[in-house]
Amino acid sequence: MAKVKCPGSIRNATPTPIDRKCHNCGCDVEMWSDEEKADCPKCGTTIFKDKVPTCVEWCSSAEECMGDILDVKKIKEEARKRAEKDGDPKFVEKVSEMIKKKREEKGCDSE
Repeated sequence: MAKVKCPGSIRNATPTPIDRKCHNCGCDVEMWSDEEKADCPKCGTTIFKDKVPTCVEWCSSAEECMGDILDVKKIKEEARKRAEKDGDPKFVEKVSEMIKKKREEKGCDSE
């Protein structure tokens, strides 16, 4: 049976432009979805992308699915450290459990 690619892997592997406003001068700042930050072209202020957990951070199949494109272990470790710093060291595990429960409620396979 052929392996089915996760739909999230396509989104993660194909960067898209993101527009942000500089919180310092109001200038438009363009960055890409695979970048965490960009510098404002007008004043040089560093603008960060809104952080939303991706499947790479919580999915147990991320290494198999995205390991040839991304450094999954590094991303998972950075997510764990960020959650710890933000005062919620179990954040990644909570997201994983939440997704698992949602899949079960919808009758999806557990993995």
